[in-house]
Amino acid sequence: MVKIVDFDNEATIGTPAVDIIRVLMLQSRNNVFEALEFCNKQEFNNIEPDYGVLKARLVTWFFELQSYLEDRGMEKKEFENLYKELTSGDLDKERMMKIICFFNNKLDKLNLTKLDIRKKYDKTKWEDENKEHGI
Repeated sequence: MVKIVDFDNEATIGTPAVDIIRVLMLQSRNNVFEALEFCNKQEFNNIEPDYGVLKARLVTWFFELQSYLEDRGMEKKEFENLYKELTSGDLDKERMMKIICFFNNKLDKLNLTKLDIRKKYDKTKWEDENKEHGI
């Protein structure tokens, strides 16, 4: 479970901004998952789900990722289309699921959600690595 950032806590002052932003991104992701879980629970109980909270949280997550997506994550036209799609409110569940997967992939590339973060070892570059370590 992601811990919410307490901006009134004095320890937050000494925390680098990048770490706070990372936590906020993960918190937005978690909020989307909670809303998705609620919608799924309604659907599985044969109740017509209300996707309003899920859509709202997905938009919030989008704005949390906005600068990354705009700068390095997407083409300008693709970004504008996603922005229009999210803010128009005409999203169905299938499209929301695709956007969630897309955002998850972006967080994975930022190493925020990647499970395997070990450095990949290239056995063919051993000479370069020896030089790097002065051997």
